Amino acid sequence: MKMCLSSRLKDVGIVFGLVVIVAVVAHFIVTNPLGPSRLLYYVQTPFIQWNVQCSEDAPYWMAQVQRYAISEMAAPASQLAFISADGVLSHCEAGWKDSILGNEVLLPESRFRYASITKTVTAIAIVDLVNKGALSLDDKIVEVLELDNNLKDPRVADITIEHLLTHRGGWDRVRGQDVMFMMSRKPWCPLEPEKLADSKLMYSPGETEAYSNLGYCLLGLALERVTGVTFRDYVKNYFDIREDGVKFIDGPYLPDEVNYDFRHENFYSKNYYQFFDFMAISSSAGLSGNAKDLAEVVSSSLKRGPLTILDGDMHNDCDPEEVQQCYGFGVFRFQPNADVSPIFMHGGKLPGATSLIAISPKGDVLVWLGAGSRRPGGDGLANFYRRIHLFLSETI
Repeated sequence: MKMCLSSRLKDVGIVFGLVVIVAVVAHFIVTNPLGPSRLLYYVQTPFIQWNVQCSEDAPYWMAQVQRYAISEMAAPASQLAFISADGVLSHCEAGWKDSILGNEVLLPESRFRYASITKTVTAIAIVDLVNKGALSLDDKIVEVLELDNNLKDPRVADITIEHLLTHRGGWDRVRGQDVMFMMSRKPWCPLEPEKLADSKLMYSPGETEAYSNLGYCLLGLALERVTGVTFRDYVKNYFDIREDGVKFIDGPYLPDEVNYDFRHENFYSKNYYQFFDFMAISSSAGLSGNAKDLAEVVSSSLKRGPLTILDGDMHNDCDPEEVQQCYGFGVFRFQPNADVSPIFMHGGKLPGATSLIAISPKGDVLVWLGAGSRRPGGDGLANFYRRIHLFLSETI
């Protein structure tokens, strides 16, 4: 009798335990629907890391960067291109174009969305116009756009091309709204430049650095006014882009684009592009292509002068030890401590896509493109930037 009771109690205990486990799992899935796929990524990571392929004679650290990015930046597919100051190109690819353990190996030519590192390309084009005398860093944007003086905020009259390049135009998307990325609302820039007169600034131009997509939209408009060519056509012709090379995105995915991973996004999914105006963000986040082509664009620009994107003033009350501060002309200065050399960087982010440009003082250029989003929270991005800084510093 005692044995029977003991057996029944054991059975009840097992059933209760199973019920608790099922309830916990069900609660986890209901309250965190992306949780299971996010946990699965930890299992998939080693298989992706084994798939890293690098070009012959690529520096040893490139494969290490790729493996780190797969894990810490949660990028199941990525490209890494490096052009040394003397012009030697190396590259590494990881993952698959279609899906994890898919049928299409990721190629050096596979297409990614550049996201905000498009701004570096815009800055290169603007700096070149300054070198040619078509623009001046001191030119006022209201004068370039031929706007009248009926300004809601008189400080708008003081915004210069340099202020826009260095994110010191006076807007702040943290304290206000990013007018270029308001869901399902068409931005006034670039089609209605006269609405700049209605802008209300949060700071006087030049006073404070605050990252601005609007500022780079206005730079695209300035380019159009002084050249008489649309921004998209100018970029295509100026950089002599191949038909299968760097392209502007109109929203939907192009046939040669990589498959993006959205599991670490908290809000957006694969259809996110339906909510934004990609024509409007052409000069701030609209380009796509591969890492090699972009590295060549940036590397070539450093050989032209007298002004280059590395010559922006990055010492205006900023902390170079912090990521994405100390902005200059389309890049920011990153210097983890005073005892190391600075590296000039720019990052990019769209749902499911992350990107990075890094340049050493002597002109080494690195471009990394990832088809994923880093895990929410933590120091993953800052640690990735520090790792890039460490390896590029070794080339100096």
